[in-house]
Amino acid sequence: MASGVKTTTKKKVEVIKSHVRTNSYSATSKETGVSDKTVKKIVEENPKMYEQEKESFIETTTRLLNKALDKLDKGLDRDDIPINNLTTAIGTLYDKRALAKGESTNNDSITIKMSDEIKELSQ
Repeated sequence: MASGVKTTTKKKVEVIKSHVRTNSYSATSKETGVSDKTVKKIVEENPKMYEQEKESFIETTTRLLNKALDKLDKGLDRDDIPINNLTTAIGTLYDKRALAKGESTNNDSITIKMSDEIKELSQ
């Protein structure tokens, strides 16, 4: 948008919805045609609207996740459904929902189980 142009309520809603989905000022800027700086300002100045959109997004992704998981469960017994398509959709929705909830999507913990014999040797 041109400098000094007033942002309409409709555009603000579009920006907030995009940012809830992308969790990125840069990606939202590219998607909506609004500068990064303006995206940040809109998000920061409209916390109530942002939280409402975030809750709506979480509800929608949860509903879609449940639907996809049901379909996956039914599809696992069939040979003609490409399960990889469903698992990709489920993974993407899960990550997006986790981000919206403020949860980590990284699996950065490692658990190593050692037998008692190995434990004794390691001391």
